[in-house]
Amino acid sequence: MSLIAIDLDGTLLNHQNEISKENISAIKHAQDNGIEVVISTGRAYFDVKNICKKAELSTFVIGTNGATIHSKDDKQIDSTMIDKSSVLSILQWLDEREYYYEVFTDKAIYALKKRRDHFHNEIQSLKNSNLDEEMKEIVHEAERQFDQFGYVLVENYHDILNKEENFYNILACSFDQEKLIKAKEHIQSLDSVMAVSSAEHNIEITNSNTSKGIALEKLAVLLNCSLNRSMAIGDSENDISMMKKVGYSIAMGNAKDEIKEICTATTLTNDKNGVAHAIYLYLENIVIQK
Repeated sequence: MSLIAIDLDGTLLNHQNEISKENISAIKHAQDNGIEVVISTGRAYFDVKNICKKAELSTFVIGTNGATIHSKDDKQIDSTMIDKSSVLSILQWLDEREYYYEVFTDKAIYALKKRRDHFHNEIQSLKNSNLDEEMKEIVHEAERQFDQFGYVLVENYHDILNKEENFYNILACSFDQEKLIKAKEHIQSLDSVMAVSSAEHNIEITNSNTSKGIALEKLAVLLNCSLNRSMAIGDSENDISMMKKVGYSIAMGNAKDEIKEICTATTLTNDKNGVAHAIYLYLENIVIQK
């Protein structure tokens, strides 16, 4: 049996934040042909479940950059948390330097109300500016982030830490690239956590033993699937770990050149049903030849 692992933002989701009918049909066609499809994303599971429900899709889900794995019937198969002392240290550091950040748990996405309002206002101000096409896309990605399901707004990070919940992921945002680099360098200096980016305006912090690739490997073992015959489709840095685990890695047409360079092939963009295009080629050229 083979797997197809598919990223969400910039990959399966188009610019309207929807899964197209063409992509839905392709996924169901793959499943009908005995392929296990996995949505692999930085989003929280409850948000992915909401998206899949609208699209009438049932798949395995690797959530919060590999920190969680859920079955098609909503059961949590695996999870890797950030310990609370590390969460405290990271939130203090981010808070003192006035980053906008979100904390993903098993119950909600927590954000500070004042910081969220400020970041939202910054987005609106940039949208009204004369931006080049690359910056317009970055701002669009940041605004699309607010469409996630499960936000809970709080007054300060102590309100988050007081929750008796599992902490999976911390997302830090800034349009200042130097500020993002400093945050990434700080996280990389810590032993228990790591950071990757899913967009040009963010870094995502998880347990150092967590990645989409590690989670995909765990799932493949559980399902007795061959990763050498499996495919991963994505567009960002946080997809690289799963691309390196499979025999067929596909970059979206809208991916950065550095992602395309490490992949087996490049498909169409997320607005031109690139996922469907990749799935049909995979089924025709790989699966049929088994």
